[in-house]
Amino acid sequence: MSTNPTRKDLIKAIMTNPSLNDDEKSLLVEEFINEINKEYPDLKYHATKQDISEVELKLTKEIDNVRLEIEEVRREIKKLDLKLSKEIKELDLKLTKEIGELRKEIKELDLKLTKEIEEVRKEIKELDLKLSNKISDTKTDLIKWVIGLFTLQTGLLVGAIFTMFKLFKGLH
Repeated sequence: MSTNPTRKDLIKAIMTNPSLNDDEKSLLVEEFINEINKEYPDLKYHATKQDISEVELKLTKEIDNVRLEIEEVRREIKKLDLKLSKEIKELDLKLTKEIGELRKEIKELDLKLTKEIEEVRKEIKELDLKLSNKISDTKTDLIKWVIGLFTLQTGLLVGAIFTMFKLFKGLH
């Protein structure tokens, strides 16, 4: 153990000294404290165990408060997550329903267009047949006219030749 008296020992010796009155005791303690402050001017900036304990308590309370806030935020996030999940499911159902309706409409349009295309094809075939018949009839009529004109020309030519022979015979 150290033989040097501690600060506490010195203050105790001053306070218990029967030869000093209270004013002298106060003055000596004050001088002693002033000497310590001169020797250690930054002593007031050092933390004491009590300061550390107080800060520790404050930090512990603050940590507990932050933990509570975090839990509250987690609960709120869970609520929002549930709400968003529900909304997403509802949107998914709506979209699925609308997609189904669109597919149905597309199939109906496809069937309608297919039917209309078939009707147009039938009309084209009918028109093609009519046109082919008309062309055939026109060819037949044309052939009839050509034969008729050929026959007429041949008859006229034969008649002209016959007349020429007659005229030629009559001249000789």
